[in-house]
Amino acid sequence: MTRKYQNRRALRTGKWLRVACVVFALLFMLQGYLVMVGILPQTRYMGSGVFFLLVFCGAILAGYSILSHEKDPRILLARTVALEIVAIGLVLTSSGFGSLLSLALILLLYEGYRVYSIKGLILTATVLTLGIILDIYRAIELRLPNIADIIIVVLALVAITVVVSAILRIQGVRQAVLEHSKAQAELERYRVSTLMNNLAQGVLSVDSHGIVRMYNAAALSILDTNGSPSGHHIDEIFKIRDEEGHRVHIFPLMKKSKYTVVHDDLFYKYSDDIVRLEVSITPIRVGKHHARLDIDQGFILLLRDITKQKNLDEERDEFISVVSHELRTPLTIAEGTLSNIEAMYDKGLDSPDRIRPALKAAHEQMVFLSRMVNDLSTLSRAERGVADEVEHIDLTELVNGLYHEYSQSAHSAGLQFNLDTPHKLGSVVASRLYLGELLQNFLTNAIKYTKQGSVTLHATVSRSHVTLAVTDTGIGISKADKEKIFDKFYRSEDYRTRETRGTGLGLHVAKKLAAKLGTTIELKSRLNHGSTFSITLPLEQPEK
Repeated sequence: MTRKYQNRRALRTGKWLRVACVVFALLFMLQGYLVMVGILPQTRYMGSGVFFLLVFCGAILAGYSILSHEKDPRILLARTVALEIVAIGLVLTSSGFGSLLSLALILLLYEGYRVYSIKGLILTATVLTLGIILDIYRAIELRLPNIADIIIVVLALVAITVVVSAILRIQGVRQAVLEHSKAQAELERYRVSTLMNNLAQGVLSVDSHGIVRMYNAAALSILDTNGSPSGHHIDEIFKIRDEEGHRVHIFPLMKKSKYTVVHDDLFYKYSDDIVRLEVSITPIRVGKHHARLDIDQGFILLLRDITKQKNLDEERDEFISVVSHELRTPLTIAEGTLSNIEAMYDKGLDSPDRIRPALKAAHEQMVFLSRMVNDLSTLSRAERGVADEVEHIDLTELVNGLYHEYSQSAHSAGLQFNLDTPHKLGSVVASRLYLGELLQNFLTNAIKYTKQGSVTLHATVSRSHVTLAVTDTGIGISKADKEKIFDKFYRSEDYRTRETRGTGLGLHVAKKLAAKLGTTIELKSRLNHGSTFSITLPLEQPEK
């Protein structure tokens, strides 16, 4: 950063020195012209040929200084020395060093020092000294009366050179310190800006009058704007509302905050959406030893979109409430049934005809509870990604295994169980646990809700994909139920569905498992004509 400021300073200095070079070159030429036409004394004049040669050389060098962007210090020093020689030539052939215009040669001394440090200063000073000696020698040779004027101007030249060098040195030190301070301030600002822009939370720095001074990229994302909020009042750009839809002005809340205050009941409306925000307001405190700096004690606002978090919290509370309700019924029935059995034993009424139905009813409730716990466990695994590990699955082996596993259940229900697959299916790369549980869910539901007819497990290969489907001839699903069939704990109001005990979690779990497998469940169903549940997966491609 410091080098950047130094380069800017060097460019500015070089620009002004090139302008000064042209200006003083013109003045030297004007002085020579006035000598040539006789307006100024011609005691040192050496003829028009010498004058025009020096003017020509000076014009070329001045033009080169303006147009060239050379950065090699050696070439720049050579150019400076050439300009100095031409200027000294014009001085010697016009009015000599007795002219006050000769003081302009100090600029060439500084230019020599600037482009080549102390070596450049020594070289340009040596050339200037030789020019002065030559001018004094000519004045003595020509017996000119203004030798004293030459000495005075030379002494003034030396004195001004010393003073200017000291001033430039002090100014250079101060400029270096200032540039270093600017560079440090810029670096710190860059660090703070980088830190803020890498925060996931939106950050707004607001002064004591409510004007936004700093912000980060996350804040722009939350405010849904590409424009800069800097310089605008916080209530002008941040229009939030409460739960009832009333406008909330944030600046009065900021003025009341003496400590960090968090508001999580605020809403921000976009053009087509409403999000819930958590706004943290922190007053900026300045220590006593910084009070003299007159730092504005404003506020820092942290903005966080908590819409998803609040939705998850609400879903969790609803889930706990529904699970508690669903568990209460079987537990109450099982507890009551077992209590009745205990009472029968106490009263000597423990005949098999009375005990067996009660035990069967209690067992059914325990099976129902076990099935619900299994569904909840599967749902938990899917949401936490416990079994996300993928492996190579032979589809022929998988569907044959499912066919043999569920054949007995289908036959016990008086159903025909069919397997419709090609000879070779290929393989997929997926989670074996997820895929197996998903197809088992389809088969279990098909057998449960089919009173007569058949259940068929299909597998169809199409180019690079395979479709696995379970079709039944059961009760089917109505159009109204299709929209809710995958919701948690949803069970159709159809009396035929109510006849069979279910948790209402099976298809919701199936939807989660399908999402984990990177696919979706396709449902085709017609009331009283059966249903088909299917998924499509990409086949594993053999390596070339």
